Amino acid sequence: MSDPQASYTQEEVNEIIRRALSRQAIDERVLSHAELVEIAAESGIEREALERATAELAQSRTQELARQVASREITAERAVQLKRFGASAVSFSVLNGFLYLVASRFTGGTWYVWPLLGSGALLALQLRHVIFPYDKVLRHRRREEKLRERERRRAARAAWKHKLFEGGDAVAQGAKEFETVVQSGVAALLKIATRKLEEHAEREERRRRDRGPRL
Repeated sequence: MSDPQASYTQEEVNEIIRRALSRQAIDERVLSHAELVEIAAESGIEREALERATAELAQSRTQELARQVASREITAERAVQLKRFGASAVSFSVLNGFLYLVASRFTGGTWYVWPLLGSGALLALQLRHVIFPYDKVLRHRRREEKLRERERRRAARAAWKHKLFEGGDAVAQGAKEFETVVQSGVAALLKIATRKLEEHAEREERRRRDRGPRL
């Protein structure tokens, strides 16, 4: 049982917290950020220092994940290049063996050396891609990035056209509504003008009747 009067140095506190967190992580498998903040506050660790350490951990995890992804890509590309190199090596052996047979049995001379050197140089270039596949991986990444950029542009154009058509429909609908309002307003104005004219005509008629015929 622990002594309640015992005191600990800062290094011992850090080690105790580390072991407690490790034990809790083993028991519960996960530990939320809020629980981590609460434990740090109870242990006298500042929130800023905890957040900085959390950010550094997230950054290191991201870098480690990026390294793992790059390693898998390099391994996969090296396997592809190795298969290509193996197929080329077989073709190299068959072709140059046939040329040597033709030269030694039928034509004579050492002309077969020149195609041997040329195909050997091409085979060496393929071997370089097996040993150093990094440029191939970079090309694949650039190609994938271009494809993603094209997809983003295509999606942006589709969204823009969709908004444009929707806006055109809205404008047309608004124009129709405006035309309807204008027509209603014109009809109302015509009714008012007609009524005013009728009232004016009635007043004039009353005036004429009031004046009566002059002798």
